[in-house]
Amino acid sequence: MVFEYAKRNVLELETYVWYTGEKLCETIGGTGLDLLFLDIELVTTSGIEVGKYIRNKLENHELVIAYISSKSSYAMELFKIRPIDFLIKPIRYEDVAEIIGESLKIYRRNKQIFEYHTKGVYGKVQYRDIICFSSDNKKVNIMTPSSRIVFNGRLRDILPQLPENFIQIHQSYIINLDHMVSCTYDSVTMSGAVVLNISQPYRKEVRRQIAEFNWGD
Repeated sequence: MVFEYAKRNVLELETYVWYTGEKLCETIGGTGLDLLFLDIELVTTSGIEVGKYIRNKLENHELVIAYISSKSSYAMELFKIRPIDFLIKPIRYEDVAEIIGESLKIYRRNKQIFEYHTKGVYGKVQYRDIICFSSDNKKVNIMTPSSRIVFNGRLRDILPQLPENFIQIHQSYIINLDHMVSCTYDSVTMSGAVVLNISQPYRKEVRRQIAEFNWGD
């Protein structure tokens, strides 16, 4: 089905196949994978454990995961892994095609770049690398997995230009939903174990945005 989608849409897709969860975990780190169709019922380990390994051990929150199963009783267990979809066997081509199309949208979105100026220096960072923006007086901090960038600005001026996966949760914080690990009523945990408060005025709207966010747009 993947090859058929590539043929119909004139795409060059590099594909990998794993037959055990253990082998996948051993080698996935060096693949640069963008989309993973992951069966839950593997031979010795479960696809859920593989998903936890990818999100928690590798701290890879960008890989799009589409789960496959013959059962429909895994919804709550999959919540923290944040799959793009959950396919029930038998699988239809239309469903696979839709998931590949959505993952391509995410890929293109993540390739977009945020530009900033500070002290006469121009800089840029890919949106996919931004965990959050935070403000301190008239300074804005960009937090990425490997650095912190500071420039002059205000969050209210930045928010309108950001993709829809960025939402404001506090007067001082804008987060990237693609880096959100978990969410409670009054806080979010981001990749890198960064915990941020959701302020009272934003809580209802944040819950709505998270619930309605289309991860493929």
